[in-house]
Amino acid sequence: MNKSEQTINTGQLQQLTELATASVKKVVIKNNRRHLINDTVLIEQPLQITIIWTTYEGNNQLEQSQVFSITMRTPGNDQQLILGLLRSEGVIRCFNDVADISSSNLESNNEWEVCLTAGVVPELSSLERYQMTYSSCGLCGTTSLKSLELKTPPELSDKRDVLAVADIVLMPNIMREQQSLFKLTGGSHAAALFNGNRLVDIREDIGRHNAVDKLFGALLESKNVKQQHNGDVLACVVSGRVSFEIVQKTVMAGIAILIAVGAPSDLAILAAKRFNLTLLGFTTEHGFNVYHGEWRLLPLEE
Repeated sequence: MNKSEQTINTGQLQQLTELATASVKKVVIKNNRRHLINDTVLIEQPLQITIIWTTYEGNNQLEQSQVFSITMRTPGNDQQLILGLLRSEGVIRCFNDVADISSSNLESNNEWEVCLTAGVVPELSSLERYQMTYSSCGLCGTTSLKSLELKTPPELSDKRDVLAVADIVLMPNIMREQQSLFKLTGGSHAAALFNGNRLVDIREDIGRHNAVDKLFGALLESKNVKQQHNGDVLACVVSGRVSFEIVQKTVMAGIAILIAVGAPSDLAILAAKRFNLTLLGFTTEHGFNVYHGEWRLLPLEE
């Protein structure tokens, strides 16, 4: 397993595009005319994640395994998606909790195994709860908030006045310019990490949650898991709406600011308030809504 920090270069981008997209024929009806043309669409395939860990009974070493998740995703950055997902669900706390992560079916690359480091034992009830709830809207209301508290999320940075409004309104367009899969297909969501108005990293997927997991998995992989980057507070920008699960993933990653192009849900707002996350929605080049944590923004001139 490569534990070095990854950057996306031209070759990697080409490889990712080949993994994530397919060519199809489509009929376009326009101005009362029929046109048959080529198109590029996103690939959607299942990803099965199996967790393997070791327990001891006296002097006997026992290897145990359990399927953690079968989720639909766009192929590519699978290792980072898995790492981000396991961290957000509290199965692992750091990159070193994982001894090995690899595809167990090289033909399809849709089945992955995660071997936990010796001594790291997942909490089984947490795994069962995840399997029952993650494919829907998650647990409801107060139960969801308590469930997140039980995952012992890291404390978010309490720095004040760390992000300028002038930088925030630039972020959606900066992110969109780097959404290579969206440019090809129009079908991908994106999640991006910003330091001020500088794009640090970006990931895309057909699913909003997967894009966020890939982004935070890459952050975990690079070992830069603190909420600050060179002394500055990082912000996560997502291309769609914000659900409770997106807030949970952001909080568990230790990121203090979440900025959305779309709307937050009521539970997302409650979670932002409970865990002191700065939450912005409906962000455009003209402005945005602040649902909690305005104190992290630089004050506007009167």
